[in-house]
Amino acid sequence: MYELSNRVENENLIFVENVKNLVNVDLSKKALCIIKTDFSDTNLIRKICRDNPDLEVWLASEDISRKNILTANSCGVKNVISYPVDARLVQEFFKDKNKNDLLDDISPLFLKGMKVMIVDDNQMNIDLLVETLAPLGLDLTTFIKPIEASKIVNLEKFDLFLLDIMMPEMSGFDLAKIIKTTTINANAQIMFISALSDPENKILGYNLGSCAYIEKPFNVNVVRSQIYNSLKTKRLQDALLDKKETFLAMVTHDLKSPVNAEICALELLLNNQKSSLDDFQNEIIGDILGAAKYMKNLVENILQKYRSDCGKQVLHKTLFSLEMLTIQCIEEIKYLLQDKNLDIEINSSLKYVETYIDCLEIKRVIHNLLINAIEYSNKNSKIQVNLFEEKDNIGFSVTNSGIGINLENPNLIFDKCESLAQKQKSIGTGLGLYISKKIVEAHGGKIFVSSVVNDKTTFTFTLPKCDR
Repeated sequence: MYELSNRVENENLIFVENVKNLVNVDLSKKALCIIKTDFSDTNLIRKICRDNPDLEVWLASEDISRKNILTANSCGVKNVISYPVDARLVQEFFKDKNKNDLLDDISPLFLKGMKVMIVDDNQMNIDLLVETLAPLGLDLTTFIKPIEASKIVNLEKFDLFLLDIMMPEMSGFDLAKIIKTTTINANAQIMFISALSDPENKILGYNLGSCAYIEKPFNVNVVRSQIYNSLKTKRLQDALLDKKETFLAMVTHDLKSPVNAEICALELLLNNQKSSLDDFQNEIIGDILGAAKYMKNLVENILQKYRSDCGKQVLHKTLFSLEMLTIQCIEEIKYLLQDKNLDIEINSSLKYVETYIDCLEIKRVIHNLLINAIEYSNKNSKIQVNLFEEKDNIGFSVTNSGIGINLENPNLIFDKCESLAQKQKSIGTGLGLYISKKIVEAHGGKIFVSSVVNDKTTFTFTLPKCDR
């Protein structure tokens, strides 16, 4: 300690070999107090911390274990360091202390309302984090039991999870895996805060998607600034994404009217002037009409994706025939079949069967599946549509002959923006199947695909019978 005194000369620093030496010392004007300890004197250390809330207290020890670190945290100690003390740690502390308070550049209003979940099996650690984050205006939720936290992550959306690692019943790593599999929190930020400092656990944490790994005991100001800037970046990214999605929705919405007008004009022309046009002219108009309907479907898919991602999708169910809806869809896309000289054959066992569906949305699904089948069919081939009934469900399937789906798990094709268009050197966003899955699942149904490369591909969806 005397050697430290010679290397770090600062009137705001006090260090003692024994906490009893501080009993009658005025600490009100000190910034940092370092106490050598074997952790047998924690009651006196706790009193020093309690009586001097503005004083930074560090413990120096030859025995730094997880148990001793947690004990130090429970006393209000900010840091536990090795003895003999490395003077550079103290010099760094005062270098930071001489700078402006880290909160000067932090606007709590910027993060107001952002939701953070803290999970730690030690209440005192939770209290320290809550106190650390209090100035940021965050909406904090805390759990001592990770099992209870795991039940919430599927129900409530959070911006950040602060997770301890070593907890009974479930580790922080296991909880992070659950978080990453949820729909609403898969993209939330995760930070591990742990006394485990070995490289293996840090690597595992980062591999699980953590954006930071904070070691206990931690510096309050550093952790606060770290969390603030991480959430600030997330809020800016979310704002940019929202602007992009809103712009995309506005543009596609504005495209709907001219596309619909084009379709009406072309259909009117074909219906009224077909006999006066030669075969070549009829073919050209039919191709233009087919392209316009494809564009209409593309525009509606983008709008539907925006509504779905924003949680604005609302179903309006009525009692309707899936067979009748399928026939309507096939009639509307008949011009698209001509380019490849395709035929569609319908087999149905759903005569007189009706169920509660949102006709517009299920029609969108059927459109997407039929257009997808046409897009990836071989020329001069047949597309097979089957409508069937099984126990408590009714179903629709469409089978085409083509390149198939060359994926280890074909059902990945339903992921957002996953498309075979690049392999086919064609145009496609990959949104149609993603949206179809969202709509079918919103109806309580299931959608799946089976495929053989360079052979047949079948898309199938099932819906509950008469489910209001």
